[in-house]
Amino acid sequence: MNPLRKVVDSWFGRGEASITIPPMDGAFRPNDLLDLAPLSLEAPAPDCLAATSHGVVVSSDRLLLSVDRSGGAELASFETPISAVAGLPDGGAAVALIDGRIVFVGGEHGGTTLQKNPEVACITALAPASDGTLFVANGSAKNGPAAWKRDLMEKNASGSVWRVDPRNGAYMRLAGDLAYPYGLVEDAGSVVVSESWRSALTRISPGGDGRKEPALENLPAYPSRLSRADDKSIWLALFAPRSQLVEFVLSEDRFRRRMIREIDADYWVAPCLRSGATPLEPTQQGGVRQLGVLKPWSPSRSYGLVARLDPAFRPVTSLHSRAHGRRHGVTSCLMVGAQLYFAAKGDGVVAARSYEGSTR
Repeated sequence: MNPLRKVVDSWFGRGEASITIPPMDGAFRPNDLLDLAPLSLEAPAPDCLAATSHGVVVSSDRLLLSVDRSGGAELASFETPISAVAGLPDGGAAVALIDGRIVFVGGEHGGTTLQKNPEVACITALAPASDGTLFVANGSAKNGPAAWKRDLMEKNASGSVWRVDPRNGAYMRLAGDLAYPYGLVEDAGSVVVSESWRSALTRISPGGDGRKEPALENLPAYPSRLSRADDKSIWLALFAPRSQLVEFVLSEDRFRRRMIREIDADYWVAPCLRSGATPLEPTQQGGVRQLGVLKPWSPSRSYGLVARLDPAFRPVTSLHSRAHGRRHGVTSCLMVGAQLYFAAKGDGVVAARSYEGSTR
């Protein structure tokens, strides 16, 4: 009955064919708390944060930079851009490169390089496992990390999650058919992954049977990386807001295919990490400046959003940078002690603010 249900849903505009999105309300009630956070570091497109024996580090193109040291001291550099970083229990770091290799910096496996697995060519996130292995999120089987916007517009769900053993480089596939997995965290023997294009968190059972069940669904933005705090709460970065305009374009296949074919990706009707850079980009009704001012509540293709989830993955509270803000495109967040660090890739900043159980 599933094919018939899809036809009916498409006719009535419901189910997967619906273009409705959840409002920013409840735990996601808008505020300006990300914009109020003190600046820690400015760098070109800071992306993935990790806690190591060198303190908090962040990836920026081909560099691994220290966030805690003045000026962002360079800790390591690579010949290709970094796509993901994970802090390891021994104080080292696992660094995934855009060409598919994984390099270990410091710690027990320091200096080790795991060569590319042909089936894992789009590494978007890494996370340590309790047994000493490493979880790996492969965002897409069709596009690289830099082509995430194309992957969404092509409506792909070809991502996968793997487990790799640093001692011998052996990969084991845990699950496939994921809609751009972009974040990972181990939880009670299973792994919870953020599926960006489904705007959801999905729990993958132990073993390699690929069994999946929802952990959190219908988010108002596209989720990216996950991290766990000392109090067992989960911090989730969401890199761009969902909008009815984008959902509508995704439902119009003929227009969508022509847009991909004929228009530069920077000007697609699609989410982005930072909007407002050029008058050529699309705008949604209401998302225009009035008397030179962009209203905070204006519809925006970019946004800054970090959410705190309880240990059961239920949203508790959130921190925002709204349409007029300057901390958009948050791809990673990390709680270290009482400091919440976040990387706003769209605006090229890493910032941190004190957090002691309340954002007020």
